[in-house]
Amino acid sequence: MPRPRKHDQNLILDAVEHVIARDGVLTVDAVAKEAGVSKATVLYDHRNKRDLVAAVVARAIEADNRFNDTCAAPFTGKPNATLRGRIAAADRSPPSPGGNQAVLSLIAALMQDAELRRTFRNNQCILRKQIINDASHPRAARLAWLALEGLKFQEHMELHNWTTAERTEILADIEALATLNSIPGENENE
Repeated sequence: MPRPRKHDQNLILDAVEHVIARDGVLTVDAVAKEAGVSKATVLYDHRNKRDLVAAVVARAIEADNRFNDTCAAPFTGKPNATLRGRIAAADRSPPSPGGNQAVLSLIAALMQDAELRRTFRNNQCILRKQIINDASHPRAARLAWLALEGLKFQEHMELHNWTTAERTEILADIEALATLNSIPGENENE
């Protein structure tokens, strides 16, 4: 019979994020110290550093999906609800000044680990299907989703710092693209 869990997983996963952001590298000792628990406690549910990173990635995906679902709620039953919810979520969560080192480190971890990429890719496949299935015009929705993800990628990677006015305009343009009924040039062969 397994022992009852007496430690807070969120505390440990928060510590993982803090250590990654602060140090740029993950050690179980640093996580234990940051969380104020023993190394054995850290390893109780996670066999190694890779499992800790996988748990942080899974938690981040779940939190992102919950937040986006909340933002999509006002659009329920309307065309493009999933995509419009994601646009609203991007509008409600602009990048933080100075960036998020934990996000950058997690992106680096995703690039180095095929299994972590698979977890993220599976979530993206589900999302793509939702966006296409509830789109009034699937091709326009697909382009809008790619534009939104491109904006978010640039922000997460700190490749460009948009002003608030530019960002607002870009999100409005993406929303307009999402609700198009056709794409220029789409019917040229008819």
